Amino acid sequence: MIFEDQVTEALRSVVDPCSIATGVPINLVDMGIVRGIKIDGTHVEIQLRFTSPVCMQAMNITSAIEDAVMAIDGVEQVTCDTRSGAWEWKPEMMAPSAQARLRRLRPMPETQLAGRAAGPPNAKDR
Repeated sequence: MIFEDQVTEALRSVVDPCSIATGVPINLVDMGIVRGIKIDGTHVEIQLRFTSPVCMQAMNITSAIEDAVMAIDGVEQVTCDTRSGAWEWKPEMMAPSAQARLRRLRPMPETQLAGRAAGPPNAKDR
């Protein structure tokens, strides 16, 4: 029998390629790329969302997922669903620990921090 926690652990071994490029490698689970996991006997379906509708790494990501999940005993087939909801990713979907690590290594410029603290611009201020 295949368990979801086994699949989740395998997915933690796959790092988002774009996060590597920023110098802060983050696995797909902590990045918020994995929307869901469905297990039907020996078939595992991974539901994904990407950070961009024109993700240049989508094929590399799905290939790495297939390799990682196929390594689990009992898995005979892996598919990745990138159809529904595949472009809904937002930075808030990242695990808090991944967000904190990213901010430690790549802090936001002071001007952006000040703008966030002040809130959205008021129409009368324009």
